[in-house]
Order: sequence, then structure tokens, then C-alpha cells
Amino acid sequence: MQKNNTSRGRLIAAIILIICAVIIIVIAIRFVRHRMAYAVTDAVFVRTDSLVSVGFNRVSGRVETINRKAGDPVREGEVLGRLDDTSYRLTVEQLKAALAAVENKRQNKKLFLRRLRQETNLNQKIAASRLTKLKKQKGAVTFQIAAAEVEIEQLQRDNARYQNLLPRQAVSHSQAENVSTSLRAKELARNALRQQAAAIGASVLTSRYQLQLTTVEKQRLKETTKEIKVLTDKIKETQAALQSARYDLAQCVLKSPLNGRVAKRFVSPGALVSPRKVVFSLINPGDIYLIVLLEEQKLAGVEPGSPVNITIDAYPGNDYKGVVETILPASAATFALAPRDISAGEFTKVSQRIPIRIRITKGNTARLRVGMGGEVEIKRQENQKNAVDGSKDGS
Repeated sequence: MQKNNTSRGRLIAAIILIICAVIIIVIAIRFVRHRMAYAVTDAVFVRTDSLVSVGFNRVSGRVETINRKAGDPVREGEVLGRLDDTSYRLTVEQLKAALAAVENKRQNKKLFLRRLRQETNLNQKIAASRLTKLKKQKGAVTFQIAAAEVEIEQLQRDNARYQNLLPRQAVSHSQAENVSTSLRAKELARNALRQQAAAIGASVLTSRYQLQLTTVEKQRLKETTKEIKVLTDKIKETQAALQSARYDLAQCVLKSPLNGRVAKRFVSPGALVSPRKVVFSLINPGDIYLIVLLEEQKLAGVEPGSPVNITIDAYPGNDYKGVVETILPASAATFALAPRDISAGEFTKVSQRIPIRIRITKGNTARLRVGMGGEVEIKRQENQKNAVDGSKDGS
């Protein structure tokens, strides 16, 4: 009886051992097949291209308010903080006042130029018209003087003849006196015409001076036009300075350039900051991706577009999926701070790791944090995998 029990126990133990061996073999086969179908690695790092450092560009001063702390969500355009903008606001007001003063001065110059141009044109027309009229009057008076000279010469001859005939009593005294009187009257008329001609000549000279004065006024027009141009240039300079001052004033308000979260805050209210000093580091969860450092022996069958199963260490129960976006063209060791020196000829074979960028297609990326680690399984492409298996069989 005891012998039978011993035999049965051995049989059961043998069956259990066989079952365990079968289970181990099945598990080993499944493990090998899984490793043949997937490239597996735990050299996984959460990364992002949108880790943005923001600060008060171009301006410096005392931080008045800070509205967010590390970990807080932010929206694009949201105010994150403010500087004390008293000096910048004062600069804007001063430039606005200066601009208004220059614009007012230019406007007055334009009004003066318009009035001066009208007056100059009118004075020129009046002087030219008066000069033309005076020249005509002078011509007429000159003609009258010439006619008077002719009459005087005739009267002088008549007077001489009458004076010669008077002693002989060939003419009467009254006739001689009439001729003499007519001669004196004509001489007086001629002298009056000469004085009139002299007066007209003075008026002509005055009109010419007035025309010359309009030339001087035209020079003033040119000078005033130059002054207006200088004021216009000054207005442009002031406007540019005002625009720059307004931009600086706007820079006293720090706004978020993206929708995301605050990765880190570097200053607190009351701190003094200089231009481009980092105040916040922001991150966009929508730009989260994975960098996988895959051993070069596991690259067979891994191609852009290969599906990826992702396990994040911090969230082992969450289902994340992804796809291979690109295989970077250099190994991770290529860009090491202290690269290997093989110039001496000493060389030890080291398995290189190739960086692979993986885009996350499924899962809550808002929970991921830059720097987290995990594990990935990259599905090998069938054509590549079969080519590798065939090459192994041929060898």
C-alpha cells in the first residue's frame, strides 16, 4: 500500500514537472516570438519642443505682480505678470506732448506759408500791373514833352520874329505879348510834364523795388518750405520714438505665448529684472513626444510609421500608443560632451544606441512631464523582419 502511494506521488510530481516544463517552454517561445516581433527598450524619455522661456523683452524694472506659479495652466495671451511701468508711461506721455507741439508748429507754418504765398502772388501781380501802367504813362508823358518841345521851338521863333517886327510897328504890342505869353505858358507846361515824368520814374523805381521784394518773399517761401520739411522729419522721428516707447510700455505686461503649463517660475513680486531675463518656463502638453534610445542590434524592422506600445513608469495602468516619427541620423554618443577618442587605435566594441522620435497618438499627454521615463515596444515591419530572418537562414 505504501509502495503504491509512493509510485502515485512520483507520477504526480513527474506530471507537475512536465506541465511546468511545458509552461516554461510556451512562455519562452512566446517571449522569443514577442522579442522577434517587437523591439523593446526601457531607455525612454519624455521630451518636448515647446519648452519656452519667457521674460520682459527690452525693458527692466521691478516686478509688480506675478499671476502664476509652477504647474499652473496658462492660455495664450494670458497675463502672467507686470512690471512697474511708471517711467515708461511717463516717457510715452512726454513724447505724445512733444509730438503734439511739433505737429501744431508745423500746422502754423503751413498756414503761414499759405498766407505768404497768396500775399506774394498778389503783391507780384499788383507790382507788375502798376509797373506796366506807369511805363505806359511815362511813355505818354514823354510824347507830350516832345510835342511841347516842338511847340516851344515854334513859339520861340515866332517870338523872335515878333520882337524884330515890333520896332518897325509891323505887329502890335498885343500880338507880341500873346506870342510871348504863349511861349511862357508852353514852357511851364513842358516843365510840369517833366516833373510828372520824374514822378512817374520814381513810381516805376518803387514798383521795381516791390517786384524785387516779391523775389525776397519767394525766398522766404523756400525757407518756410524747408522748415516745414524739417518739422515733418521731426514728426516722423518723434512718431517712431513714440511707437518704440509704446512698445516698451506694452512689454511691461508679460503674456503667455502658448496654451500650456508653467514648468518653472524664476522670479517673485518685488524682484528686479533686466531685459531678457527668464521669468517663466512654459511647456505645451500638445507637443509632448518620446525619445527612445534603441540598441543598434534592435533596429531591424523599425521604420517610420511603426506602431508603438508605450508604458510610462509613473502611470503603469494607463494605455499609451504611439508611432515612430523619425529615426535620427546619428547615435546618442556622437553628441556626448566627452566623445570616445579612437585616434590612438585602442578600441573596445560598445553597442551604440540610436535615438528614435516617437509621436504619441493615444493617451492623456497632459499628465506627462518632461523627463519622465518608461518602456516601449516597437512593432517591427513585416517586410523588414522577414528580410532579416531570411538573411539569418541563408547565413
